[in-house]
Amino acid sequence: MNRRVVKGIILKDLKEVKRERMTMFWVFAFPLMWITLLGGIWGGHSPPVTIQLGVVCPNGSAIFTTGNVVAAMENFTIDGVHVFKIREYGSEKIGMEAINQGRIDALLVFPRGFEKNVSEGLPIRIYAYFDRSDPQKYQVVSGTVKGFLSEFRHEMAVRRLNITLSYMGKYMSSNFGDNFTVEDGKAYLLGLVNPIEVEEKNVTGNAPSPIQFYVTSFIGIQFLFATMLLIGSGTLEEIEHGTLRRIAASPATAWDFLAGKVLSTFTIVTISILAGIAYAKLVFGETIFPSPLGWVLIFLAAVFSMSLGLAIAMATRSIKATNTIVNLISMPLLFLAGIVIPEATLPDWARPIVNYFPLGSALKGLRLLELYHRPASEVLPGILWLSVSAFGILLIAVLLYNWAVKRLG
Repeated sequence: MNRRVVKGIILKDLKEVKRERMTMFWVFAFPLMWITLLGGIWGGHSPPVTIQLGVVCPNGSAIFTTGNVVAAMENFTIDGVHVFKIREYGSEKIGMEAINQGRIDALLVFPRGFEKNVSEGLPIRIYAYFDRSDPQKYQVVSGTVKGFLSEFRHEMAVRRLNITLSYMGKYMSSNFGDNFTVEDGKAYLLGLVNPIEVEEKNVTGNAPSPIQFYVTSFIGIQFLFATMLLIGSGTLEEIEHGTLRRIAASPATAWDFLAGKVLSTFTIVTISILAGIAYAKLVFGETIFPSPLGWVLIFLAAVFSMSLGLAIAMATRSIKATNTIVNLISMPLLFLAGIVIPEATLPDWARPIVNYFPLGSALKGLRLLELYHRPASEVLPGILWLSVSAFGILLIAVLLYNWAVKRLG
């Protein structure tokens, strides 16, 4: 291998990148745009959701009325923000029309007899309707409304029990026999109302932040878009310009040219990754910097992506077709390989893509190492699979490249 030729190709490619606006966009601007967009939307503190809630309440004059429930919901706040904006409707039919027209997110119907059952300690029922047109919003609205009503129901049960316990303490003897006292009875009844009490504790340690997650997403985007496009389109452009033909006719070899293209592509992508890491620190105040083993994963993922891009380019021998195929591969994987959307939120059928598609597996391993600080032994099987895949597709790419070079003659 002629080192001077390889070095010359690397320097030539680095200079040409500055003049190619589309290359600058895909390699630098596009990934940084994703960090800015995703970090700006999900990276910071999100305000509490505000729910447009309709209610249908019967008229009543009991001590405890539906108005008490509605007032409690109106006054319910999270971080100083009122969660429920209440709209009262005269009938269930009118309320259903409002929810079908999208004017409210949910409708609560308090049936007749609600107040009587509450005052007499009998079971009560509330009918809830939700707008399901947006599945994600439905989950948020349903969870918030049901969570509030569950807590309200628990509070009501405790208050009812406390009234019962006060009568027990006043009218019953202090001992039921066999060492079972009134206090034991009170504790037992309280256990029926509240069998499990969950106390939330703050997590200590270095939990990953959303920004750190999206920095790894940025690195994954470099695998999918920049690396494949650079090596594939760049090699075909050199063929169209006659560069590879002239190299093949010179003392330098076509393999010197390929080595130069691979190294220049990896150099450009590495510079882009470092720029994105620094950009996240500058804009959002936090970032990650890969460990040595993390860089090994990045290198292997780059080898796989470069090999796949080169194989596509040599098979199609068309810049337009190469760009189209790379985009067809990249765009679905942007979401299905766990790059932008966390693996936990993906459907079951998509999760094998994260675990077994080499680029998805590489990004998962990088996150385990850098975000969750897992031991190296936990990601070594993934590194082995990535290595086999990367050098397997590299062999295919080299064979196709050799075939393309022979056709030049």
